[in-house]
Formats: sequence, C-alpha cells, structure tokens
Amino acid sequence: MTRTVAVIQARTGSNRLPGKVLEPIEGATSLLAYQCRRLRHIPGIDELVIATTENPDDDALVALGEAEGLRVFRGSEHDVLSRFLKVADATLATTLVRITSDSPFRDPAVIEACVAGHRATRAEYTRPADGHLPKGLRAEVVETAVLRQIAADPATTERDREHVTLRIRENREAYRIHTVTFPDALHHPEIDLSVDTPADLASARAVLAELNARNWPVDTVHICRLMDEKRGPNASLESLAS
Repeated sequence: MTRTVAVIQARTGSNRLPGKVLEPIEGATSLLAYQCRRLRHIPGIDELVIATTENPDDDALVALGEAEGLRVFRGSEHDVLSRFLKVADATLATTLVRITSDSPFRDPAVIEACVAGHRATRAEYTRPADGHLPKGLRAEVVETAVLRQIAADPATTERDREHVTLRIRENREAYRIHTVTFPDALHHPEIDLSVDTPADLASARAVLAELNARNWPVDTVHICRLMDEKRGPNASLESLAS
C-alpha cells in the first residue's frame, strides 16, 4: 500500500527571527496556520502533519496543530531526519513530502505536480528542476525507505540528519531522481519567498495584501506575475515592500 504524508517541519527557535512561524501574516492568522490551511487538501496527499521538537518552547506549535485539526509529532531538534522517520512510523507513510514552515506561499499545485511525477516515474526522490521556481515555492518528495537507509548508514553526518535530504541532493547519481519542469514564466530562482528576517515578514505580508487587493489567487503563477510587474526580473520579496 502506498501512503503519502506531507510533513511541515516547524520550530520556534530561529536566530534571526525567533518565533517567526507564529507571527501573523494576515489578520490574526500566523504563518504556520496560514500554511496549514493552504496545504490541507492536496490531491495525492493522504495526510498533512506537523513535525516539531521536544523543546518546551514548541508547545505552542502543538496547540496550533491541534487547533487546525492536524496530528503533531515531536522529536529531536537537530536530528530532523529522525523526526521524519518518527512521522513515517506513526502514519505508515511510504512516501514523505518535506515542507519547511518558513515559506508561507508553498503552492498546492506545485506539490501536487511533484507527487504525481514521483509516482509516475517510481522515483526515490523528486523535486522541481533547478532554476524553475522561486525559492520558498519548491517541494521535495522522498521515499521513506531511502530515508531509513540514510539514517542507518554510519557515514551519515549530523549535517545530513539536520537537513534530511541533503545526502540525496549531494549524491544524485546514487538515487533514482526525478525533476519536474515548469513553464518559462515561473523560472525565477532569484526570487526568495522564504521568511528569515523581520524585513522578509513585512514583505510577505505586503505580497499577500497586494494579491488579495487584486483578487488574484495566491499561487506561483500570480506571485511571479506580481514580481515581474513590480520590480522586473530581479525582484525580491524584500524589495516588493519597499
């Protein structure tokens, strides 16, 4: 049986913007809650869960997940790979979709395309082709069996465990990898839509407000169109709010 589970990895600890995933992006809705609501129902995904840490500071994330009706799993703060495998064990996931919580504009359509391509090609790891999407809108799909192999390998480093799929990305010849292509209009690798600083957060709010003001969908196509219109080909999330 194939079971695909999307995992939002989240924690409140952050050097540049502590607690950023609990900061509001629209009204009283936090970045994490906004992302949960956007990604709750994606074709090809059997369940959406949150994977956070055992740090008491992350109790608030557990409460948020429960309020949103999602299962929340807790594990090591730095060994994120073990956190993902804990999710896989509890949910019986054969395939995992890795989602980071600092990118509120993750696009359900992009995730759906990556999952479909992953299944069609029977890949072990799938992601968008390099240079095809803004940072913060990409998706990773990986077989649980591959993560188990990496976790069991004595050569796996702490860095590998922290970044989950790094071992795969740095040793592409060792795995069956599928890359998903997207239209030319979405080829904006220079745009960064992740939130790491207070300026990024202000800009994310500005992007969302502008899309809503135009009655545009909050998706990759319209975000790229907005960036092209406002700032030209070298647009950035920060510059949009300036």
